[in-house]
Amino acid sequence: MRVGLAIVAALLALPGLAGDIEWLEIGADTEARYYINPGSIQVEGDTIRLQKRQVFNSPLVDNFTGRRVLFKESIGIVELDCGRHINRVTQIDMIGMDGEVVWSSGKLKQRMWEEVKDNTHGGATFEYVCRGLKPS
Repeated sequence: MRVGLAIVAALLALPGLAGDIEWLEIGADTEARYYINPGSIQVEGDTIRLQKRQVFNSPLVDNFTGRRVLFKESIGIVELDCGRHINRVTQIDMIGMDGEVVWSSGKLKQRMWEEVKDNTHGGATFEYVCRGLKPS
């Protein structure tokens, strides 16, 4: 499993590669459209990891590490616990206007788990992934 996660992390670091992944739209709101990469789903005990992408309706600007950065989307690693109805983000990369990673959190250690809220893109992600893994 660790090798698989390392491969996903390496793929995230390669500019432009996100376009080669088949993304499934999972929801939208006034700020963005949200997608998951079904091919990235990995199960390790009670934890499920996957790639999630957020494409903003308009480019955003932030001040990461003391410099102004313009980005149009983010790609991250999300972890879910279906039994406890919780999730967390363990890595996030901000993608610039030309598809390059303009900022990366790296692996976020000891992130707090949060309750999944219904009627949100997080809830839709949870339902898609957790329902899909239940035995039929």
